[in-house]
Amino acid sequence: MNKKIFYFLVLFFVLKGAFLKAEIIVLIDKGKNLLQLREKDKVIASFEIGQGIKSYLPKEKQNDFLTPEGIYKVVEIKPSENFKYFIEINYPNLNDLAWAYYKGGVEKDKFLKWVKMLENNKILRNTPLGGKIGIHGGGAFKIEKREGNFYKNYYWTKGCISLEDDDLYKFLKYVKENQKVFIINSEKKFYDIIKKLVYPVRIKSFEIFEGELYLKLNEYTYLNFYIMEKYQGSKKLIIKKWIRGALKEELISDEKGEFGEKEKYLKNLLIENLEKLLFPYKEIEI
Repeated sequence: MNKKIFYFLVLFFVLKGAFLKAEIIVLIDKGKNLLQLREKDKVIASFEIGQGIKSYLPKEKQNDFLTPEGIYKVVEIKPSENFKYFIEINYPNLNDLAWAYYKGGVEKDKFLKWVKMLENNKILRNTPLGGKIGIHGGGAFKIEKREGNFYKNYYWTKGCISLEDDDLYKFLKYVKENQKVFIINSEKKFYDIIKKLVYPVRIKSFEIFEGELYLKLNEYTYLNFYIMEKYQGSKKLIIKKWIRGALKEELISDEKGEFGEKEKYLKNLLIENLEKLLFPYKEIEI
């Protein structure tokens, strides 16, 4: 074989492998105090984390000391005098703003202004929802004393995610700007996990919230998640399974957004395939 052709083929397959390499995502599970780096279905690193106040609630406002939940991305990586490094994520995102508007925490004109800023890739740092949330060092826990006994307190930050300093340096080898960061609480019900992941498609303040999401299981199979929550308290989640463009199955939750014995299976399916989630191409109806 001609040497030029040989070297060309080697270069081709090397570049092909590089382009086909799966994206590394960051999965933070508040329920397990755990941060994972995942590449497809493989966990390549796992670290203990600290977080904000222990609660089933996600961050919703400034100074609530809670850690957010949702789909985010890394927007800045910089040294920190107190925490070695600070890896900022784009909290609040569109989902956070939409829920705040639905609950009356954000006025319509400000909501529309901030949505426009997000569309232009602006980072929102000064809103009633708070901001400047990220991943930093300083320890996954603090040793504290209670009733004469020492214990590990994992809930010591003001809403950020904290790592042991050694783990932070390991984490930095994999992290980069625009990298996806999924923050969930696996201890919560399926509906409550997915409501913080969906793209808002229709919102009426103090009335109704509708959101949608797709999960691409393989080349031919998609799941469509549609949620509808009314301010009076009712919740509904509809899941449609599409194969080769044809609707094959439909599941409808009860009025609490639950699926009974299928809950555990659906939750595990979602968590195991987070990197395959897709947003619909729709404008938000206000």
